[in-house]
Amino acid sequence: MRKELFACVLIGGAPVKSADHWLQYMEQQMRGDQSRSELSMKITTPTWQRELEIRTDVKGKDDALTFIDAPAKEKGIGTLRLGNNMWNYFPKLKRKVTVSPSMLLASWMGSDFTNDDLLKASSMYEDYTHTFKPDEKIGKMTYKVIDNIAKSDSKVIWPRILTLADKKDCLPRYHRYYDKKGTLIRTLALSDVKVFDGHKVPSHWEMTPHKEQGRKTILVYKKLAFKVKFSKDHFTMKKLTDN
Repeated sequence: MRKELFACVLIGGAPVKSADHWLQYMEQQMRGDQSRSELSMKITTPTWQRELEIRTDVKGKDDALTFIDAPAKEKGIGTLRLGNNMWNYFPKLKRKVTVSPSMLLASWMGSDFTNDDLLKASSMYEDYTHTFKPDEKIGKMTYKVIDNIAKSDSKVIWPRILTLADKKDCLPRYHRYYDKKGTLIRTLALSDVKVFDGHKVPSHWEMTPHKEQGRKTILVYKKLAFKVKFSKDHFTMKKLTDN
């Protein structure tokens, strides 16, 4: 085993060795058990641009609550997920809309990120099997490549995700998402690693779809906390509509 594979350790001190360990370490660092974040989103298309300020609370795989804080015309629009159930709330209309589980693949607010991405409904570590592939070089960097194949009993959106990880910090720099036919649908590039609340996380996320030229969405994490506690009534319909 080459030295760089021991550069990162799991919680408890176990070294990151296998492909499973790499994905486990990534999720320990980037997801934690719960989190609260503030981020900006910039959506670019060939004909228009749009910028949003967002805050998101997540607990485990089942609970998530997201609100738009800016621009003013969309302030207060929220999304709540409880397990496989999801709702959007539009405060100006005072209207709550149920979102079907099949809509997890749908675009979140016109961006290139899906509801699944923003609400963290799936876990690459738990829902996929992981194997090493030959290293890949991009520019001057050589990345560790991990092939993630969805487990047969997993209810996930993408049947295959190819991850390119930095050998020094064991964090992803690219995720490539493939459909059932093996076609590359989109690529997520991650950069600018920062330490948030003791966790190392790429703070700049750029999602590029491959079927639509000139489109991309950039997420930038401004704040990210993992040592947070949520009240029992936090992930509830009342919280969604009374924000």
